[in-house]
Amino acid sequence: MKEREKQKDFNLDKQHGEILGTYEEIYGHKTSIDVENMFQQCKDQIKNVLVLGRAGIGKSTFCQYVTYRWAKGELWSEYQLVILIRLRKLTNSRYPPGKKYSLINLLENEYFPCEDLSAEQIQHFKELCKNHQILWILDGYDEFAQNIPEQLEDVFKHVREAQHNILTSRPYAIKASYDAKLEITGFTNDNIV
Repeated sequence: MKEREKQKDFNLDKQHGEILGTYEEIYGHKTSIDVENMFQQCKDQIKNVLVLGRAGIGKSTFCQYVTYRWAKGELWSEYQLVILIRLRKLTNSRYPPGKKYSLINLLENEYFPCEDLSAEQIQHFKELCKNHQILWILDGYDEFAQNIPEQLEDVFKHVREAQHNILTSRPYAIKASYDAKLEITGFTNDNIV
């Protein structure tokens, strides 16, 4: 009886090893990193990080988590402002065609829909943008890529190319190159608090 159990354990270990081997052959070797260190691979002065993950794996939760940690002063103190934009909300109905939108329009529409920013607030925001003190978190590129409103193409391109940003997407939807690519593969009991 013990011999049968040993054989069963051996077969399970062997099968588990084969599955892991196949996973790494297909997807390559993955290493875990701390959120605090996610910009270390960025080579350019403008930090751009692509965060990939399958549907429902936690990309939006990750965006909320890092935004919350920044707001508490626990993360990325080099940024004066972190702006989380849910890309699926950037639609023709919220941003009517016939106008080219700016970063200020984006900020006002997403965070201050019932009031206009003062001239002083707008100037301060422009200074933060100019000095690269804003981190833009762009969540859900896969839901946005096929239907980017034409009137938002320029502002979206500007954020991706000229501002520090984190872009989340399902793997199949993105073709742009990024120095730093991360993948959310799931959560364990150890990293859920």
